[in-house]
Amino acid sequence: MSTSPKPLPLEGIRVLDFGQFVAIPFCTLWLAQLGAEIISVESSSRLTARGAPPFEEGQEGNRNASGYFNSLYATKKSLTLDLATKEGKRIVHELVAVCDVVVENFATGVIEKLGFGYDVLARINPGIVMISNGAFGRTGPMKDGRGLHSTVNLFSGVADVTGYVDSGPRIMGSVLPDPLSGTYAAFAILAALEHRSHTGLGQYVDVAMYEAMLTLIPEAVIDLTMNGVEPRRVGNRDRQKAPHGIYPAAGEDRWLALSIADDQSWQAFCHSVGRTDLASDSRFANAPARLENVEALDAEVASCTSVHDLYAMVAQLQAAGVMAGPVLRSDELLDNPQLDARGMVVSIDHPVANRHRHLGLPWTMDSLGTRSTRAPLLGEHSREIIIGLLGRTEAEYEQLERDRILT
Repeated sequence: MSTSPKPLPLEGIRVLDFGQFVAIPFCTLWLAQLGAEIISVESSSRLTARGAPPFEEGQEGNRNASGYFNSLYATKKSLTLDLATKEGKRIVHELVAVCDVVVENFATGVIEKLGFGYDVLARINPGIVMISNGAFGRTGPMKDGRGLHSTVNLFSGVADVTGYVDSGPRIMGSVLPDPLSGTYAAFAILAALEHRSHTGLGQYVDVAMYEAMLTLIPEAVIDLTMNGVEPRRVGNRDRQKAPHGIYPAAGEDRWLALSIADDQSWQAFCHSVGRTDLASDSRFANAPARLENVEALDAEVASCTSVHDLYAMVAQLQAAGVMAGPVLRSDELLDNPQLDARGMVVSIDHPVANRHRHLGLPWTMDSLGTRSTRAPLLGEHSREIIIGLLGRTEAEYEQLERDRILT
């Protein structure tokens, strides 16, 4: 558990969360870490996130032990509720009256069929902010199209410009559209809450995942619209810098990321790795020459980086002013001293899943704090929410349990 003694920027904000899989859970994870109270609505009959691997050995299928769930649902509360029942819907409406934000990423039309469309919720609470995050948005000819991360990646055009020279499109990280659109959703929520603070009015925000992905390729869009030039795949290379890419270091599966911005950096690189002959090679004398002979250049650079220890080489290159860095494995990221110093990695104890490290927020604030606590057990906060927040009696709560509304 990690909680800052500083004030939390979203303390007092309450979010009703119908999120599934990655995009919206990622969004509300950030909101929770900023201090918002997140009520995740779950059902024991449809445990999409809780059934997702990885699990520790012997914990396979344990609904409270999913590494995926416990990472993305940290710092939240769990309410189990049967949304198909009349009483379940009534409870949701009561919650909307005392919440600030509602988030969902069902397929288009599902939230309306459940009886929780924005027009309904706004009548209950005119100040409610609602975020819908769909693959293609809730309007337009593709609004009913369904798709997860890989489909969104392909439709966005990002995959089309990603790949090696003379090869086909490549998906750049299968779940990349989810945290990206989840980030945009979080920023939209903050903007809508700011708007409400001035007007008292809520907002409906429609986030399209593939439009969020489209913002990753402005150069391709601009070049096409201004110059009529179709994007060309260049792999890890750059159209102006050379060498530019990922090169082998000594040892198994060790790699150096390198970007030479100018002739001075090229000279510094050559002397740092002990290849002064390359510094005087006319094929690589300046940027245009290096770009023209990029195949030979990459081969020469790889031959000299492959004999050096990765971290020693990085330290030497950076000291010489060369843009270089190690390609880190996941275990190296979790133990990275820079991330540790900034509090990006936090250790959290869980009663079922034991102690694990999780990621915090990718920024720090001088006067405001953040928090990271464990993910909830299934239905752990149902009593607190039904009785403590909504004011139902103990007898009413027990009746809801008998009627399997809280399931």
